[in-house]
Amino acid sequence: MNITVEEISSVKKKVNVEIPQEQVTKEIESFYREVGKQAKIKGFRPGKIPKDILERHFKDYVKSEVIQKLIQETYPAALSEKDLHPVSPPVVDPGELESGKPFQYSATVEVKPEIKMEGYTGLNIEGKKESAKEEEVEERLKGLQNLHAQLKTVPEPRPVQSGDHVIIDYEARMDKKPLEEGKAVDFTVEIGGGRFIPALEEKMIGLKQEEEKEIEVPFPEDYGYKKWAGKTVSFFVKVKEIKEKVLPPLDDEFAKDLGDYASLEDLKAKLKEEIEKEKELMLDRQLKDQMIEQLIQANSFEIPESMVVEQAKALVSDTKLRLASQGIALKNLNIPEEKLQEDYKEVAQKQVRTFLILEKIAAQEGIAVTDEEADERLQSISERSHQKFDVVKRYYEKNGLIPELKTGILTDKTLNFLLEKANIS
Repeated sequence: MNITVEEISSVKKKVNVEIPQEQVTKEIESFYREVGKQAKIKGFRPGKIPKDILERHFKDYVKSEVIQKLIQETYPAALSEKDLHPVSPPVVDPGELESGKPFQYSATVEVKPEIKMEGYTGLNIEGKKESAKEEEVEERLKGLQNLHAQLKTVPEPRPVQSGDHVIIDYEARMDKKPLEEGKAVDFTVEIGGGRFIPALEEKMIGLKQEEEKEIEVPFPEDYGYKKWAGKTVSFFVKVKEIKEKVLPPLDDEFAKDLGDYASLEDLKAKLKEEIEKEKELMLDRQLKDQMIEQLIQANSFEIPESMVVEQAKALVSDTKLRLASQGIALKNLNIPEEKLQEDYKEVAQKQVRTFLILEKIAAQEGIAVTDEEADERLQSISERSHQKFDVVKRYYEKNGLIPELKTGILTDKTLNFLLEKANIS
């Protein structure tokens, strides 16, 4: 087998393979023997059909099957011989197959670029370590207070105010026709919370208990629910009950009710500690982002388009999952998936470039990931998701996610290595 490699670019190679005519003839003859055993042609018994008759009936079929088999059997060997590691499926030009002649085909693939990494230690970066401010602690404390507030029916009749939780019945109509998807009974709305329909929430301010009112709401052209986008919808609303939020007092008892806190000051100290840990993580991310920017600027190289496309697809999948967790389908946002993928292309390019740089540094520095480290990461995932370790590990193994997990760990280890070697001011 004769193999040559053409360099189309630094990341695109054309592998030319020539298979000796002896091997080609052998495969063709083998296929005709198998076809002859199964073929049913009038006037001939299976296994006794002359080859010229078989060729007349099955020439194109045999040709297609032999080409496919020859490529499948020789392509991996050709890659191995030339030490090529494609990151994209091959684009194959099968050539022509003729008995008694060598068979030639080519496969164009993308590979990772050859990167020469130097000067990646001793990077000059800067960042400011910040302590938790008193007002940040108070804001976090108020958030907890609001989270544990109780809703109580207003003691004296009064109009709806911003911040109230109002129980309503409503029915939506468009062009005087009821909308099946716009109807609810005993529905709770937080006025001003923006979680329902903000314009409708605002127009409910001032209504009284048991009051009924028709409220018209114009929806913008880019509204997420396409059926209502650019339309005016009439809502027939009846206020059934008005509840106000009653906040618990911020005292030692409040802290004790939250958990293992001896006093309110103890709770504040814990919140301060949490905020400072968050700031440390933010600083760590900022410093690492600076290093990545410097490495990208200092190392220019071509990146495989197939890797960019796959990364952009992964970003789209992440977006769809995030939206689904909020009960939103991408198709309802009137954004074509192809458009979103194109929008993510620039981000994907940077992520692929970063991955290739860090992968090269890791290889040069002998940074690797052990199975034990992968198990530790899985253990952490299992604890956060409140699932058993064995269940999480089986899921990752079954879905082929272990390599991706190890890649993430390798990235973290390489960035930590670079951070240790950097000059931080």
